[in-house]
Amino acid sequence: MSDDASPMQIDLGRVEGRSTFSFERTFDLPSPEGGEATCTAAVTAEVTSSGGRYDIKAHVVGLVRADCHRCLEPFTMTVEVDFPLVLHRGDRVPPPEGLEEDDFAAIPPVGNVLYDIFPRVREALILEIPIKLLCREDCKGVCSRCGANLNSADCACGSEPADPRWGALRKPLNGENKT
Repeated sequence: MSDDASPMQIDLGRVEGRSTFSFERTFDLPSPEGGEATCTAAVTAEVTSSGGRYDIKAHVVGLVRADCHRCLEPFTMTVEVDFPLVLHRGDRVPPPEGLEEDDFAAIPPVGNVLYDIFPRVREALILEIPIKLLCREDCKGVCSRCGANLNSADCACGSEPADPRWGALRKPLNGENKT
């Protein structure tokens, strides 16, 4: 497991008007089959301050290292995602029009605040990772009998005669009519 413990903290006390923050961090993400995939994420967050409100527009580029679900070979895929976040000083108010509840947070009314956007970055990447991780769209996978990677070469198993009990189901596939 690789997990760089450095936070992705935005120092809201330094924001006057518009500021940009950049972060890079390596961490593990859950993969769809229940394992883990290592991700290195580069984040650029543009923060605009207006009164007691901070509008954050984050752009995340993640390099996810995982095993292909078909051929089982390790590969790296790029995942890009953008997300908004609005921070509001003071009492909780309803989120602005067009913004989800999760994209809106209340922060303390006074003082400098360090806001860690890492949980939002991690969540955005998890939601963007496809259910089936493929090294390439046309991945051929592995031979079901010998386990050879069919992307590298054809296997030497040959084809096994089909079970005759499946013959009736094979007829419509071969264009034969039932009589």
